Amino acid sequence: MRPDHRSSIRVLLIDCRPLVLRGLHDLINARKPQMEVSGQASTYTNALDLADQLRPNVIFFSFFPDALNPLEVVAGLTRNTEMKVLVLKGLYEAVPVAQAIEAGARGVVLAEDPTESIIRAIIKVHHRDTGSDRAWAGGLSGYATMGHVPTQCNLEQAKQARLTLREKELIRAIVADPSAKYISIAGRLGISEHTVHNHLSNIYQKLNLINRIDLLMYALKHGLTNNEDPPESTWVELD
Repeated sequence: MRPDHRSSIRVLLIDCRPLVLRGLHDLINARKPQMEVSGQASTYTNALDLADQLRPNVIFFSFFPDALNPLEVVAGLTRNTEMKVLVLKGLYEAVPVAQAIEAGARGVVLAEDPTESIIRAIIKVHHRDTGSDRAWAGGLSGYATMGHVPTQCNLEQAKQARLTLREKELIRAIVADPSAKYISIAGRLGISEHTVHNHLSNIYQKLNLINRIDLLMYALKHGLTNNEDPPESTWVELD
């Protein structure tokens, strides 16, 4: 293997739509030598074979009809902790995000996201420590983080302390209706759609997040769905 190949983030694409595969292929390969597409598959059987052969760093995974169960495929792909799965979904596409995270996926990327956000998601998930941010607490599933919990709590509390009351109100509105359009959220809060986008941009920056799905997962994990601080009992360590 060439030295420059080793330094690249190698990405495997899994999707049954040729247009999506082509678009992601061109987007990622335009960032060489930082990252490159190592392979692509349009069936889950082929995806498992390619992942075993190529050992990619990041796997873009889409849900589609196939002979194999997609959640079982995610679980199979992530048995190798060096391979990080990113789920690709449309904003209004029905995808079992919670189950995918439980199966081992490391994040979710919206197809509607700007291209720069997709690139940042690849970089972020590639450098994310194994086992961290695997699932979320709250009503969906047991969100667990590895490492020293008090340190992690203090770090996140410091981030959250930077949020304004208006920003926290916006987060709660998004959690209450994750599929709501921004114009609907703006009307509910009595602000303009432009202001919603500005608040979201500030929230992403303060919490080091990528997109709306990332924010939803973070809010559920850290108890930002109400005005109370999350109880310490929601934090667990994984073996």
